[in-house]
Amino acid sequence: MTHAAVAPDGLACADRGGDARRSSRGAYAALALGAVLFVFTIWYQVYGDTRRERQAWSDPFLQSHRQWRLRTAFVFLVWSILAGFCAPFGFGALIFAPVWLWFVYRVAKGMILFRMGRVI
Repeated sequence: MTHAAVAPDGLACADRGGDARRSSRGAYAALALGAVLFVFTIWYQVYGDTRRERQAWSDPFLQSHRQWRLRTAFVFLVWSILAGFCAPFGFGALIFAPVWLWFVYRVAKGMILFRMGRVI
């Protein structure tokens, strides 16, 4: 006679495995969707910054922030692509984590300096 292990909530452990797999698949799908949308928003920002009219960026203050955003987005995307290529080898996260922290720092610093009205 075989007995299935029963968890404290009364569900058999075999039943929990299927639920856990489904929820982890959903989490991975949400993570992948978030990463794709994140990259698309960066590309949209780069597209918007490069397609504006020249007279809209004649102000040196706005021009410096435009260049700040473009450099930040370009460096982040290059390093993210490198991390994506390294992911199958197991050390992609070691590259992506510091690059992502650097990106958040650059965005926050740019927002603060923009609010203060300082040229970068």
